[in-house]
Amino acid sequence: MSLSLHTNYGDIKMELFCYEVPKTCKNFLALCASGYYDNTKFHRNIKGFAIQGGDPTNTGKGGESIYGKYFDDEFDSTLKV
Repeated sequence: MSLSLHTNYGDIKMELFCYEVPKTCKNFLALCASGYYDNTKFHRNIKGFAIQGGDPTNTGKGGESIYGKYFDDEFDSTLKV
C-alpha cells in the first residue's frame, strides 16, 4: 500500500507492507485516520537512513499505539532495510 505524508517541505511517498507486518500497518493507518500525527514534528533524522517522528508530545518519548503503550515488534525476513 502506498501513501503520501504531507509536510511543510513537500510530500514524502511511503510504502506500507500490510501483508508482512499487519499490526504495525493497522496501527499506523488508524492513527493517521484519527489525526494523531497532525502537526507533529520529526524529532530524529539519520541522513540517508531514517526519520523518526509522530510523537504528540514532541519529545521523542511519548505516544501510544491503538493497542496501548506497546505491542510486539513484527519481523518479516522478506523485508530489508
